[in-house]
Amino acid sequence: MEQSLLSLVRSAIKQGYLPCNWHKTKEQIIETYNGNLSLITSCVEAEGLWFHEELDNEEYVYDQDCKCYIREENSIMIFNSRYDCYYAHKDYANNYYQFNGNYYTLEGLADNDLVVTVDDTIARQEDVYYWDADDGYHFEPEPGTLSDEGDDDNEKDFDIWEYHDGPCPPDYRLTPNDPGIGFEIEKGGEPAFCGHFSKERLYDKTGCVMEEDGTVDWELKTPIYPLFSQDIEDLWLPEIEEAINATNHDNAGGHIHLSKYPKTGAQLFDFCRPYFPLFMAMYPKRLETDYCIGKTESKLKLDADKHQAIKIWNDRIELRFPAKVHNMKAILFRLKFCRLMIEREYNNILSVTLAAFDTDTRLGALVAEVYAGKESMLLNRLIEVTRKYFNTVLDNEKAVHSLLHNLKKKKQCA
Repeated sequence: MEQSLLSLVRSAIKQGYLPCNWHKTKEQIIETYNGNLSLITSCVEAEGLWFHEELDNEEYVYDQDCKCYIREENSIMIFNSRYDCYYAHKDYANNYYQFNGNYYTLEGLADNDLVVTVDDTIARQEDVYYWDADDGYHFEPEPGTLSDEGDDDNEKDFDIWEYHDGPCPPDYRLTPNDPGIGFEIEKGGEPAFCGHFSKERLYDKTGCVMEEDGTVDWELKTPIYPLFSQDIEDLWLPEIEEAINATNHDNAGGHIHLSKYPKTGAQLFDFCRPYFPLFMAMYPKRLETDYCIGKTESKLKLDADKHQAIKIWNDRIELRFPAKVHNMKAILFRLKFCRLMIEREYNNILSVTLAAFDTDTRLGALVAEVYAGKESMLLNRLIEVTRKYFNTVLDNEKAVHSLLHNLKKKKQCA
């Protein structure tokens, strides 16, 4: 065998494209799209090219229309509901409804609160008016449906600030150089003013801003808290516990803003990277929505899309992937996790993973508060998130393989 071919085989084994016992089935070896050697049984074919089923899974998708694999770069994602999506070839984009760069079926439009207006424009339902006269949606109110004061019949009974129209939440840090954290808590139903009876009074007493939100009923924006202050859990969050525990909405999320001077948002993203797969694995369904889009880390850095899972600002990062805040316990868990992430005791994904399932570590003890008895599920999610979004294959790591084995054994013995 030529030296160059031997080098290629060694490289393929090292990268996981070939198993160590490849020679037993060497007649099944093929060349993948990127020049690696692999077993055909470990690959899929898409548009005449071969891709490793796991290592190259970001490069291909399954086309539901044509029932075959296609290259990811030639695909579009179609939302069939708020949480269900599939792929098709971009040549067939005109078969679907398009809005803000995303594609939808008719069912997907309805489930994402989008409608088709009478002039065939796609719009958010909250931005248009339904006319009884023609059973259609218009950008202007139906004649005769507004009162003399111009109030919409559907106006809410409660008074909160309109979307992004409230005052700027205050900064509770002693100096702008302290690590900071702020929460956006989305909810449903009537607002909970926490005993203060008005949005102004709530803001004066707690620094929190209550605004309307298009995808839910309302959201509460907290001040910027000094991340490591005990007053967050002892004083400030208890002030708004009624709102934290209020009725949840199906679409609700719990955005977290983090800063650590003098790091820029991009630098803080890299600093926190080892902890992201674990944190994101706790909320997998959010990464499949069009308002919290899961992307590879390179795309997260390049794109400025406000709806991506992690938005990178100039001076901070915004974590959009945490799901609805069910109660005080949930938000305190996220606070503690963010503190550990900013302290950064572990500096790579593998070490974070191993610590997360070791209850003798601070991280492991925190994770066990929520995932005791569900470790295998969380670890499998973590491995998938790491592979899909951070181009790292953890299940080839000996330590993680042993951890998986032990968790499965523990479950069988339970």
